[in-house]
Amino acid sequence: MALTALVICALALADCAPKQQVLSDEEAYKRFVGTWVNTEYPGTLLQTQVTVIRPDYVGEDWLFPTSAAPDGTWTIKVKKTWVDEKGNTYCQMYNTRTHPEYMRHEVAALMRVDKKGEVWELCAKSVGVGNITEDTAVYPEEIDPNLRSYYIYYRKK
Repeated sequence: MALTALVICALALADCAPKQQVLSDEEAYKRFVGTWVNTEYPGTLLQTQVTVIRPDYVGEDWLFPTSAAPDGTWTIKVKKTWVDEKGNTYCQMYNTRTHPEYMRHEVAALMRVDKKGEVWELCAKSVGVGNITEDTAVYPEEIDPNLRSYYIYYRKK
C-alpha cells in the first residue's frame, strides 16, 4: 500500500516537472537561420556587423549592413542541439572558415537563440593544431560572455 502511494506521488511530481522540448537537429537549426545584426561591432572579419546563417549550413560574415557581398564564409556542421527549460535553443557545431583563405581555421562553437528568436549568441574555442578533429574537440556547453570569442547579434527585422 505504501509503495503504491509512493509510486503515485512520484508520477504526479513527474507530471509537474517542466518538460524540455525535443527537436530534431534540423528543426533546431532552422531557428538560427536568418540575418543577424550588431552595428556596435567595428565591421572587421573578427567582429562583423552582420552575420547570415543560411539554410544550407553556411554562415556569411558581412562587414557592414551596406556591404554588397559577404566578406567571409564558414561551414557549419551540427554536432548536438537542445532546448533548455527557458525555451532557448542551443547548437554545438564545428565550423570551418572557408573564405578568405588566409583566415582559414576551425572552431568548436556553441550558439544560442532565445525563445523569441530575436537574440543570437555564439561562443567558440579554436580547435588548434595537431590531432584534434571535430570528433575529439571540446565543445562549449554554455554561452560564456567572458570568452574572447563571444558574439551577440539581433535578428534583422
